[in-house]
Amino acid sequence: MSVVSRTADLFYAFRFLKLLVSSWDKTDAYELGIIDDSGKILKKAKDRKTPQEKSAYTVFHRLVFNVKRLLNKLPFGQTKLASYASALFLIKENTGLTDDEIRKVLNDVFDDLEETIDISESAQWFDKNKLAPGTYTLVQDIASPNTGEVIAGINTKVKAIDFTEAYGNIFGLNVYQVEHVLTKQKILVTSVDLKRWKHLKKYEK
Repeated sequence: MSVVSRTADLFYAFRFLKLLVSSWDKTDAYELGIIDDSGKILKKAKDRKTPQEKSAYTVFHRLVFNVKRLLNKLPFGQTKLASYASALFLIKENTGLTDDEIRKVLNDVFDDLEETIDISESAQWFDKNKLAPGTYTLVQDIASPNTGEVIAGINTKVKAIDFTEAYGNIFGLNVYQVEHVLTKQKILVTSVDLKRWKHLKKYEK
């Protein structure tokens, strides 16, 4: 790894850690009125016009803030990697951080990090590690891989048209690209983000 690449990784790791541990009202985005003290967006992209506003709420900020929101929803003492693996994968994709570097940041923040990922409950959805075709319901909000904005809400539907190979992997958990039915946009999910709604009839045995 080059010195430049390593420096960039450390920079992102530091920023990731700082944003995770900072309360919402201590962020630049809050100070500029972009979010409130619970992380809710107050100022939409079209209204963020100054250089300061744009730098305070980049794609990276949105991705990390999505992780913060997911963590805030988890019961105390249950910091499970699997619960926000797809959100962490987007950070991995956008920063170049490795699984180990992301895990180190999380271990620095949480004493109760549960690292075991169990996907046995959804094993019937897969054929040779491919996501089976059909329609699934999201069990949590999912962000756009392009903008970092949440575009697919909990309880909305996504679909896999054919047997879908893994798009990527994080912490040993496969990440799949599916289509969000409502917005027609492609999003990235893991099996933990889904519950089965129905399979496609043409694949019935």
